[in-house]
Amino acid sequence: MSYAATLRMPFPAAEHKAERIYEKFRVLLALDGLRLTPEILAAALKQCVQLTDRLDILLVNPPKAPTYLLGSLLLRLEHSGIDYRLASTEGNLGDEVVDYLHRFLGITLVIVDSLPSLEQALGSSLLELCRKGYRFISLSEPSPG
Repeated sequence: MSYAATLRMPFPAAEHKAERIYEKFRVLLALDGLRLTPEILAAALKQCVQLTDRLDILLVNPPKAPTYLLGSLLLRLEHSGIDYRLASTEGNLGDEVVDYLHRFLGITLVIVDSLPSLEQALGSSLLELCRKGYRFISLSEPSPG
């Protein structure tokens, strides 16, 4: 299996709609505040509603001015019954994701705005995370399959 295929391997419950009802995952939504767009956040909401009822949101490099985009996502998550924790930090998205995964155990799926950007930031560390059982979904690239 290739490196890219390992990163984009579908999550088992995502393959069967009936199973999703019974098995939801703790998810980390990692976003780069410099690349927030309505399309990315709409895709994030759709993925999160399908996959989890417990969401951790890591916003790296948050915009200096308050953003209505993020507020809208948080409101929609609440209306969908999704419990979330929001954390923000400054720095490299890849480093911050790794640090977050080490601090908060139980996360099994990471949703990012751009998987190629994360691959570039982490290099072989991303493959090591995959070997530990973490799975990754990109919001800006089409799903495989």
